[in-house]
Amino acid sequence: MPGSRTRPEAHHCTRLLLIALLALGLAGCARETAPTEPALASLDGRAVLPADTFCEGPAVGHALDETINGRNLPFASVPVQGFSSLLSLGGNQFLALQDNGFGSLANSTNFPLRWYRLEVALDDPPRQGGPVQMLDFVNLTDPHGLLPFDLARPDSTRQLTGADLDPESFVQMPDGSFWLGEEFGPSLVHFSARGEVLEKPVDIPIMPKLRPFARGSPFYRTPDHPDLRFLRDPKTRDELANLPRSGGIEGLALNPNGTRAYAAVEKGLHDDPLGQRRIILEFEPGRRSFTGNHWMYLVDDPGVSIASLEAIDNRTLLVIERDSAEGNKAKTKRIYRVELGRVSERGFLTKQLVCDLLNIDDSQGLTHSEKGAVGLGQYYRFPYVTPESLLVIDNQTLLLVNDNNFPMSTGRRPSKTPDDNEFIRLRLHTPLDATAPAE
Repeated sequence: MPGSRTRPEAHHCTRLLLIALLALGLAGCARETAPTEPALASLDGRAVLPADTFCEGPAVGHALDETINGRNLPFASVPVQGFSSLLSLGGNQFLALQDNGFGSLANSTNFPLRWYRLEVALDDPPRQGGPVQMLDFVNLTDPHGLLPFDLARPDSTRQLTGADLDPESFVQMPDGSFWLGEEFGPSLVHFSARGEVLEKPVDIPIMPKLRPFARGSPFYRTPDHPDLRFLRDPKTRDELANLPRSGGIEGLALNPNGTRAYAAVEKGLHDDPLGQRRIILEFEPGRRSFTGNHWMYLVDDPGVSIASLEAIDNRTLLVIERDSAEGNKAKTKRIYRVELGRVSERGFLTKQLVCDLLNIDDSQGLTHSEKGAVGLGQYYRFPYVTPESLLVIDNQTLLLVNDNNFPMSTGRRPSKTPDDNEFIRLRLHTPLDATAPAE
């Protein structure tokens, strides 16, 4: 009796089935998983400034003489990166405040502080991520020696670097000057339209309720505060500081009539037993001082920071909360709405979710799934460590930009290439004036 044999057509069918299953598997890897909750916003415009964008200036990054995510440091010129705050100039033009450089006082001593004037074409071309052009920039300087410490590079230009201040937010006053929130102190610093320091920095006061946790200081102090930064013993600096490094003023918002600014402290005091407590303080620019009004804000988790603040009107703010993760590990990148004075029984501002930045609808097809990339396609996500710059365009439209921490962060394409500066316009499904927090 002859042995049994599998028919040739059976082999053919098996091969076809394996090929189909493999194709389905690869397609599944390329697609984003549908979120469990409905999106609260849709992607309405997108523009990308490539990570490897450089501008005139000195060589930077000598303290990081190494290769990071495929980029060799030091750089021969200044990378246009790390946008920490954004202001509208009308039309497609914006001012973008650059962060301190590479993330710390120690590694940014030659990185010039500046803001850039950009033109952002969110609708040109409509489906490919429009271009971002750098038009010009303003260097920040202290020509009159008003800062209460020696500059890292005390040459005749008095150019400020990332070892002097850590710029995280700014607002423009009706007279054209700027108030800038920075983290090293933390403090608020007044600048002219030419980028010159106009007066001594204003320290950030600690509300009376938190004084028992302030380590004897009436002001917030990080280890890089001017009173501490030149102490030789790092342990002593840490013990005297009441706030962690990079935990100072992250958000700064100006009300529409320009009479009040609101400053958000990114992280909680070291010794605060309530690890989720953050503080928003009211500042009066006309008097160059804080008013004493302050509000407690409860973030979603102790490890969550306040990343940005934006005013809707004289009493209503938008707050970005973010964790320290990126890519698929990111869990908290959210925008909340609060009304100053509307608080819970525990005394915290009552907040209402406006948008989850990890759950955005892209049914217009402005982005497309890409192998190895996170959050592109129909189920769009903004998976960056720091979604820091937020602007209200109108009652139903927001503009956001990430701080790409070049070349450190790789949230969009994990472990492959540094993040770009990505500008996104969001169309909210519910207008801002219809998202009032519940009592």
